[in-house]
Amino acid sequence: MKAIQFKEYGAYETLKVVDLEIPELKEGQLLVKINIAAVNPVDNTIRKGLIPLAKKPPMVLGNEAAGVIVKGNNEFAEGTRVTISPFSPDGSIRGIIIDGTWQEYLALYPQEVIKTPDHVSDEEAATFPVAFFSAQASLNKGDFTSSKSVLALGAGGAVGNAAIQLALAYGSPLVITTAGSTQKAETARSAGIENVIDLSKESISEGVLRITEGKGVDLVIDSIGGNLTGEALHSLARNGILVTIGYSAGTQFTANVTDFVWKGLQMRGQSLSGWFNAEEQKQVWDQLLPLLAEGKIKPIVAKIFDIADVAEAQRYLIEDRPFGKVLLKF
Repeated sequence: MKAIQFKEYGAYETLKVVDLEIPELKEGQLLVKINIAAVNPVDNTIRKGLIPLAKKPPMVLGNEAAGVIVKGNNEFAEGTRVTISPFSPDGSIRGIIIDGTWQEYLALYPQEVIKTPDHVSDEEAATFPVAFFSAQASLNKGDFTSSKSVLALGAGGAVGNAAIQLALAYGSPLVITTAGSTQKAETARSAGIENVIDLSKESISEGVLRITEGKGVDLVIDSIGGNLTGEALHSLARNGILVTIGYSAGTQFTANVTDFVWKGLQMRGQSLSGWFNAEEQKQVWDQLLPLLAEGKIKPIVAKIFDIADVAEAQRYLIEDRPFGKVLLKF
């Protein structure tokens, strides 16, 4: 079978298409043929060797994918379209601690796959799990209720866009997002997002104070990090909460301690790998899957690459920062 593997840390070009053996099934496992796999920022971080706990090379990256059952059971018959959960049976995230989804076939236990709704394409299914699970988990971590206003950083980013869609689906009275350029801001508005802060024209805190008439927002979902985190903290209202779940823009930021003291702010961290057992995963999927089935949330795809172009696919995601998810087609 074809797989994408890197054998040493380094540049995008260390990613190579290789031939590996089709995995042998253990008792109770299903064999899944992968059609589409997603590219995420964490893949780039691992390939560069910046996550010490990650599996050492040679390694197959990829946290999520969509495909079809080719060897099934009574619950998952052959031909059933499935979405691959990012969680391995022990609760870790595939493509970090173990080999991931960038391979033509996967041997998986039934709890590692989700039946793809008929109206959801493989492309949308492969885009769904990590971003929407991360966004939902972050909303939960931030004590979100339908009465709270939300700022989700990065309209074009997978987690940011998922948080926007979820907050709107749940009836938040005000949802704000950010875009790094006027072009992305216009794309976000054309996608139906009303309150977009164009960071090429104003800062996050300026935009939030303008939109909220000085009040600030109740909750920030920050999947970007870097200097934007400090600005987002400053935009919070009294007793506001910022949940951070990513740092593609950097790991350091500057904040004003008086914001925490005088406004009673809280900052909470969220991660996925090793933090959700099977029951806790189910609780989040039970929140998300009805919304997906009913069409109330819709994953956004930016571009699909052939697996032979994986180096360019990763570069495109990291450097061009597209609006929507980047995918690989097997």
